[in-house]
Amino acid sequence: MLGILLDRKTFARGSQNAPLEIRKILPQMETFINQVDLDEHGFFDLGNIVPKSYSEMIAEAKLKLDHKFPVIIGGDHSVSYVGVKVVKPKVFVSFDAHPDCEKGDLRNDTVTRKIAEEGIKTYLFGTRCFSKSEWEYMKKKGIKVATLEDLKKIKEPVYLSIDFDVLDSSIMPAVGNPEPDGLSFAQVMDGVKALAKNLIAIDFVEFVPTKNVTHTLMAGKLIYHSLAEIVKAKLQ
Repeated sequence: MLGILLDRKTFARGSQNAPLEIRKILPQMETFINQVDLDEHGFFDLGNIVPKSYSEMIAEAKLKLDHKFPVIIGGDHSVSYVGVKVVKPKVFVSFDAHPDCEKGDLRNDTVTRKIAEEGIKTYLFGTRCFSKSEWEYMKKKGIKVATLEDLKKIKEPVYLSIDFDVLDSSIMPAVGNPEPDGLSFAQVMDGVKALAKNLIAIDFVEFVPTKNVTHTLMAGKLIYHSLAEIVKAKLQ
C-alpha cells in the first residue's frame, strides 16, 4: 500500500489527507472478508509520496513498488497516471462517475485521456456525467462505458482505478465531485470481481475525509473488500 498525498483540484479539495485518514480506520476493521483473511497475505505499508513533479513521483513510486502489487491510495485522480507509468498495463479501467477526458495539462479531470493517449486500451464503468467535449472525444477514441459483461471479457493485464464518486452520493458523499444515480457497493464489487483475476494494480482516489467517520469507514470497507476479491481470484 502506497499513499500519494496529492490534491491539485481547484475546488472541493482535501483528498491529499485521504491516505492518512484511511490508514487510521483500517486497523479497526475486520480483515476476514468473503472467506479471505487479509492478515495472512503479506500486505505492506510503503508510506507516502508527497507532492512534487509527476516525473519525480513516478521515479519514487518505481523505487517503492519494484516487483510488488501496487495498492495506491490517493489523492486526486491524477495519481492514476503515476501508477500506470510504473506498472505499464495493457488495459486501464476507471470506475468513475466522470470520464476525466477533458483536454489540457495532467490533472484530475484529464487523467483518463492522458492514459488513453499513452496507447493503453481504456474502459469506464459507472460513468454518468459527461461534458459534450468529453463525449465527442470518447466516441472518436473508442473509449466506452463498459457493462459488467464487457469487463468479464477483458483478459489482458489490467490497472484498475476506483474513484469513490462512482458510488451513489447517498452512500459516499465525501468526494470532490459527488453525483447522484451512482452504483451501489455491491455493483462496484461485482465490477472488481469481474476484473480481479487479471488485475496487476489498483488505486482508490478522490475520497475527501470529513468529520463523519462513517464516510472513512465506507472507504476502508471498499478497499478491504476489493483486496479480498483480488486475493481470492489470484488463489484460484
